[in-house]
Amino acid sequence: MKNIKQIVTRIGFSKAVRAMMVVAGISASGFGVSFADPTITFGTDWFAQAQHGGYYEAIAKGIYKKYGLNVKVDMGGPGINGEQLLAAGKYQFYMGNALDQLVATAHGLPLITVATVFQKSPTCIYTHYNIDKPEQLADGKYKILVSSNEVHSWWPWAMRHFGYKESQRGVYTGSVAPFLADQNIAQQGYYGSEDYMIAKAGVKFHTFLLANYGYPEYSETIQTTEAMVKDHPEIVKKFIEATMLGWKEYLKDPGPGNALIMRANPKQTPGLLAYGVKTMITGKLLEGAAAEKQGIGTMTEARWERVYDTAVKNGVVPKGMDWKKAFTLKFIKEVHVHIK
Repeated sequence: MKNIKQIVTRIGFSKAVRAMMVVAGISASGFGVSFADPTITFGTDWFAQAQHGGYYEAIAKGIYKKYGLNVKVDMGGPGINGEQLLAAGKYQFYMGNALDQLVATAHGLPLITVATVFQKSPTCIYTHYNIDKPEQLADGKYKILVSSNEVHSWWPWAMRHFGYKESQRGVYTGSVAPFLADQNIAQQGYYGSEDYMIAKAGVKFHTFLLANYGYPEYSETIQTTEAMVKDHPEIVKKFIEATMLGWKEYLKDPGPGNALIMRANPKQTPGLLAYGVKTMITGKLLEGAAAEKQGIGTMTEARWERVYDTAVKNGVVPKGMDWKKAFTLKFIKEVHVHIK
C-alpha cells in the first residue's frame, strides 16, 4: 500500500497534523471550540471562483446571519493544506472531496464529511475536436496531461475505464498553452475553468465530464470534525442548510455572490464567473436522481461505497477499512433544499 503514503503526504495527513493539534490544545474527541457566538471559518480548496459561489452568496444575502451564524470564507490556494487546518481546529468546515476523506479516515484523522455540493465531480478531460470519445485517447500517440495532485485519484480510474497507459501521462502545470499548441495533447481540467481559456483562444475542443462515464467522486464536499458533529450538531445542521440555500440563490441570481468573489480574487472577471455559473447549470453538477428526491447536498451510502471501491483499486486505502466512518447522512437527511 505504498500509494497511501504518497497521497497522505499530498494532503498533509502526517505526524505534523497531530503535532499541530497538540500545540493548539486539541484532541480527537474535543476541539475546544466555543460557540456562544457562533463564528464559523470555512476553508475553500482554491482561489475564489464561481464553483464556490453558494458560500459567498449566503454571506452576501445574509442567509448565514438568518441562521445565527457569522461565517468567514478563507480562500485556499497552492501550498495551503485545508485538511490540516481543519484537523488543527483553524477551520470549522472545509471544502473537501470523498477520496481525501477516505484517506483521512484510513489514517485515523477525526474528520468527517456531512454533505456535498456537487453530485457530479467537475473533473474532466479536454481533447481537441478530432476526438469524439475519451476512449480514442488510448491510441498511444496521445499524451494526457495530469497534475501531480490527481495521479492517485481520477487517473488510475481512467486507465482502467478507458484503457489509458501510464506511459501516456504527462505533467499538467496549470497552463493550457501545451494543449493549445499540440493536437496530440489532451489534459485534465475543472469544468467551467480551463475550458473558458481554451474557448477564448479560439481552439475547437471537446469536454468529457468524467462523472458522465461513471467516475463516482463526490466533489466540493463539506468536511468538519468528529468533535463538531458530536458537540455542536445544531451548528452543523444550520451551516449545511444555510449553505444549500445560498447555492439555490446563487444559481438564480449570482450577482451578490460574484461581487464578493471578485473582491476576494480580483483575477476573476464577470465573463469568467458567468461562464462558471452556466457550466454548473448545463452540466447539472448539483443535480441528479438523489438530489432531485432529497434535495441538493445529499449523499448516499451506495455512492460512498463506489468511491471506496475506487479508492481501494487505486491503492490509496486498504481493503476492509471501516469506510462508513468517513461520512454521516444524519444532517443532510433533515435538509430539503431543491433548486427548482
